[in-house]
Amino acid sequence: MNDHELARKLARETGALLVGLRNHALGLQSSEDETHSVLAQEVLGSEGDRVAHDYLAEQFAAHRPEDVVLSEEGDLEVARLQSRRVWIIDPLDGTAQYSSGGNDFAVHIALWEANSESPSHITVASVAVPARNELWSMDEPIQRYHPTSAPIRILVSRSRPPREIDAVIKKLEETFPDRGSVEIIPMGSVGAKVGAILASHADAYFNSGGFYEWDLAAPLGIAAHNGLSVTDCSGRQIELNKVNLKVDEILICRPELTSTIVSALKN
Repeated sequence: MNDHELARKLARETGALLVGLRNHALGLQSSEDETHSVLAQEVLGSEGDRVAHDYLAEQFAAHRPEDVVLSEEGDLEVARLQSRRVWIIDPLDGTAQYSSGGNDFAVHIALWEANSESPSHITVASVAVPARNELWSMDEPIQRYHPTSAPIRILVSRSRPPREIDAVIKKLEETFPDRGSVEIIPMGSVGAKVGAILASHADAYFNSGGFYEWDLAAPLGIAAHNGLSVTDCSGRQIELNKVNLKVDEILICRPELTSTIVSALKN
């Protein structure tokens, strides 16, 4: 199978694995047996991340043994800095949402290639949001998003809404008065947020609090593939597979909103 088919397969299967594991844990949690209840809490707390990572590690070893894999749950080996092909994965993005029974967790699979001219060098990406039965991939036909007259909807982190949100809302309402009041939608995983924009349930997402490459690589790939604007909060392209894996900020939105949001964030 080619790289796109592999990414899609792994995102779909890992998502199904996580949903099945959580359903099993919830069944244990409802038991009157205290041992079962403790086991359920362990599964929901950390086992999902580990099981998903182990499954993906086995699959990459079998299907792409020459490639480097960068995973949130794995060794952050420096071999990736000399590699031409690096899979950047998050086996479970949105652990808090997963463990609490939410539907806004995701599986991220992305391929970074050194010689690529694609945005941020991401050539392959799949994002599964299994509790919503969604699977987004860069091998799908491109969707183009055109300006609308509907109210602007901004996605923010459930746990850490950006401190600049009020300034951004003010600037957007001044620039697009015909679109009415801006709506704020809290959501978990970055993959789930980008999926919501692609599904036309939202228009923009930004984060100025910092996160890591595995949180972003696959959602960035599918967003850019579909014509969304993907930059940092100053309007610059995001670099990936760096020595420092921290990504300070991100803005993903419909293109007509980019300059207004960047202007608000700069000020």
